[in-house]
Order: sequence, then C-alpha cells, then structure tokens
Amino acid sequence: MSYRLGCFGVLNLEDMDSPLYLCDGGIELRQQEKYDFYNDRRPDFSGYLFQYTLRGTGYFQKVGKLFTLTPGMGFFASIPENSRYFLTDNVYGNYTAPSGDCTSPPENCITHSDNAPAFWELLYLHFDGPAVRPFADRLNSLCNGVFSLSPDSTPIRMLLLLQERLTTGGHLEKYESGELLYRFLCALLREIENPTGNTRNPLSEKAASLMRQEYALLSGIEELSGRLGISAAHLTRQFSADMGISPLRYLTKLRIQSAMNDLLNSDSDLESIAMRNGFSGSNYFCKVFRKNVGLSPTQYRKSKG
Repeated sequence: MSYRLGCFGVLNLEDMDSPLYLCDGGIELRQQEKYDFYNDRRPDFSGYLFQYTLRGTGYFQKVGKLFTLTPGMGFFASIPENSRYFLTDNVYGNYTAPSGDCTSPPENCITHSDNAPAFWELLYLHFDGPAVRPFADRLNSLCNGVFSLSPDSTPIRMLLLLQERLTTGGHLEKYESGELLYRFLCALLREIENPTGNTRNPLSEKAASLMRQEYALLSGIEELSGRLGISAAHLTRQFSADMGISPLRYLTKLRIQSAMNDLLNSDSDLESIAMRNGFSGSNYFCKVFRKNVGLSPTQYRKSKG
C-alpha cells in the first residue's frame, strides 16, 4: 500500500445545505508532540471523524474504555461526544479523565515501559450532514465506533484514492463530496458487517448461490439443506455466522425483492405474483410482504404508481 502524506480541505459554499458534505481529510504523521483531543470540549470542531491507523499506535477512549489503535484499526466519532483520542508515550501515567462518566483510569489501560518515541501515522476524514446520523448509529451498535479494516478493503482504498486526488491538484464538483461520502459510508458498513478478510465457508457460498438462482422454486430451507447434504440446523448456524443473516431471511429478501419488481412492472394479480416468487399463495405473500415492507402489496403498487 503506497500513499503520500498531506491533507486537503474542501470548500463547501454550494454544498453546506446538502445531507452529506466533506470538510477535510488526508494522511498525517504525529510524533513527539502533544496530540490529545477531548471530543466534548471542542467548540471549534464538530461533525463526524473517521480515523484509521496506517503505522504506529494511537489511543481512543470512550465511556471509560481505552482502545489501542494499531495498524489496521480506527475509530468513528460523532463530535461532540464523550470520547478522546491521543498520542502518548505512557498511557497510564499521562491519563486525565474527561468530563462525563469517565472519572478514573480505564480498567484495560495499557502502560508502556519502553523508550521508543511514540508516533501515529493516520488516515482521516472529517465530514458532516444530517444524513450521517443513521450510519453513525449503526456503526456504534456494531462496534462502539472502534473497528478493524484491511488496508485493501474498499473503504480504505476509496479514501486513499481521494487523498491522492485532492492533494495533487484535483478538486470536487458540486455535490460530488456527498456522493463520495454516501458510497464510503455504505462500503464501511458492509465491511464491518462482513469483513473481506473473513473467509466464508464454501457451504454458505453455495447455499447463497442456489437461493439466488432458484429462490422461486425452492420449497424452503429444509429442501435447500437436503440438497447440500446437511441438516437445516447446521445450515442455519453456518450461514448466519458467515453471512450475518439467516438463510430463511436471505431467501425471503430475494423473494420480496423480486415480487416488488413484479408489482411495479406488471399488471399480474397477487396470486400470480406470489406463486411466481416462491410463496405458497397470495394470503401468505401479503402477510410476509407487509411484515418486511411495511405496506400491503396493493398499497405498495399504488404508492409507486
């Protein structure tokens, strides 16, 4: 992985009212300096901060827990919030409790005894906009804002390309920063939910492929597991662990998505659409559709017409 040091700023005169907009970002090397930020004490800085360790070590503290951020690890912060990120030679000795409910050194505090100078080479992105909130909430629910990402993962590659572009004379067109941020946040969530570094069991891959190809013909998970030569319980455990979703839920999503397309692009009656997409009949189809979409099939068809 090659990259250049440097930071960029983005002028958002036309994008400030957009749901997503980029403020600044880049790659910094912090060493032999005071680098310590309490995110509930920054009146001149707000929004959202993504920060990823390329080399060295940094620290992130949130709600009394201290995280050591080695290469491949990072954090996502909503500012203001009760969190802190910093560089130090002696974590325990230099500990100062931030305001809020962190009143003593964290239980998992790490002490360094070597004399190696501290340094932290980091990739960061600072952005804002009301559309970030759902992504931030999801990230916090998944990992409390602290994550591990492969340097070859899609979100990191996206940021390295952006950093190269904007530190070598490139610029963003109107609304482009929002477009880039949306793609980045979606890629980040996908990666945290299903890391590319995790090798999926071939059984799960085969099950998913069969469901994508034959969702309308399969009678259910019992038939699918039988064709794979395993029990339904084994398939459910393995598939859920690998894919982050149960096979039944995966199959249902495929069927509902196809039925939604049929509702919008045909005049077929509900019974025909139900049978075409693997449902036992229109009554069951309507029940499952409403549960997943929040509308009946008829309401959905009318709302999009």
